[in-house]
Amino acid sequence: MKPKAKMESLPKWLESTLYPTKPLPPGSRTKQMKVLALGLSRSGTDSLRNALQILDYNHVYHGFDVPTSDDPAVSRAWTELGRKKFDRRDGIRKEDLDVLLGDCEAVTDQPCACFAEELLTAYPNAKVILNYRDVDSWYTSIENTFGKYMSTWEFRYLSYFETSLYWLRQVFMMYEKGYYQGSILGNGRRVHEEHYARLRELLEEEHREFLEWRVQDGWDVPDEEFPNGNTPSQSAERGARVRKAATARAYRNLTAFALCIGAFVVGGSALLLRDHLAAAKGGSF
Repeated sequence: MKPKAKMESLPKWLESTLYPTKPLPPGSRTKQMKVLALGLSRSGTDSLRNALQILDYNHVYHGFDVPTSDDPAVSRAWTELGRKKFDRRDGIRKEDLDVLLGDCEAVTDQPCACFAEELLTAYPNAKVILNYRDVDSWYTSIENTFGKYMSTWEFRYLSYFETSLYWLRQVFMMYEKGYYQGSILGNGRRVHEEHYARLRELLEEEHREFLEWRVQDGWDVPDEEFPNGNTPSQSAERGARVRKAATARAYRNLTAFALCIGAFVVGGSALLLRDHLAAAKGGSF
């Protein structure tokens, strides 16, 4: 799957200077990986995460684990994995994944779904779920979540004024430019079909059992209603809530930047005016 554009939006040295993070500890696995739910975002991933937790799977990794982390190094690590896969075409090792997933017994949602093949190789004994959704309803949901967020002022401009927002933006750019080959909305339907077709073929070739599942399928046990949640409006509210502090910091940084630019412009203008008046005065004699 070849992206149409490089993921990096700034030179690496400038990223490290403006948006520094501390490296995450080396990867080590503290728990066995038991379940890989490899469906794309907006395919019942949050409901499935809740269901797996009810079934006592400990730490089910979900896309919201990225923005809710207190450490922007998490977003940066996912970004670097994406650049390694989509830009440099380097192999991704189990140790690379364990840096982020070492304490998880199950995964669902993106960014994990972007590394489905690598996860299957890294954790050959894990059970596999292909959670899916009709492509048209999936696309509508993507438009109302990813599409709306990626067109916001916060995503397009404000993210450059705060470290955690910047690296979160790069994770979304990994989806856009990497997995969706340049455009989530432009290529979404095709990539959706390719994602599931490719994984079905791979799993069947490896004679690896997997469960194809939709939210509507629910479950037989336990004897309680299957959990649901994370509608497009809930997703937007939840995202805004977890980014609230970072957004406030970004606005403060933007204000400080604007004041510095304003002071520079005013100071420069005053100097130019002084020189102009001095020259005019000197020319009058």
